Amino acid sequence: MTEPVSLSELREKGWRGVPADPGVYWWFFPATFLQHFKIADFCLIDHLNLRVAPDGKVCLYHGLAGSLVGRVKWHAAQKLTVNNLRSGYLSTFRLTLLALNGFDYSTGTEFIDAFFDSLSVSWQATETRQAAEKLERAELDGDYHYPLNIAGNSSAELRSFLSHLKLARREYKQFHLSRGQQLGA
Repeated sequence: MTEPVSLSELREKGWRGVPADPGVYWWFFPATFLQHFKIADFCLIDHLNLRVAPDGKVCLYHGLAGSLVGRVKWHAAQKLTVNNLRSGYLSTFRLTLLALNGFDYSTGTEFIDAFFDSLSVSWQATETRQAAEKLERAELDGDYHYPLNIAGNSSAELRSFLSHLKLARREYKQFHLSRGQQLGA
């Protein structure tokens, strides 16, 4: 696993430094987001085992990629279009952060990109996608908790928060899709 790198730094460098190889990645947030995202309202924070970066940021999301650079860029820089939201092609991680922050979808690209720039990401490249899948499964089944992972997250400690998160995402998507239809998008 690499040391976490500031996303704003990666964006400034045109994503250079992130390998095109398959692998797994970890997203790190300022610890204040345990309260901001209401994780602390639904979970006993003392019972969560979160990865902590040297700068004190905590890892709240973990994933796998066929291409690490492609996936990091997709999460952090994907354009917000009604078609992406409607079709489900929008990054699920990006949708989660839009919903939890309450950013307006129609004007939110600038806000969500700036939000991503406050995060850090680390990764571990693998030889194959199958090796990445194996690492991801071991990580999700392991000792660490990932509150923003919905799929494959069976952590009993996160159950209440994950229910809240699914509802927040669903309501956000429904609201902005109906609003997009009203605007003729």
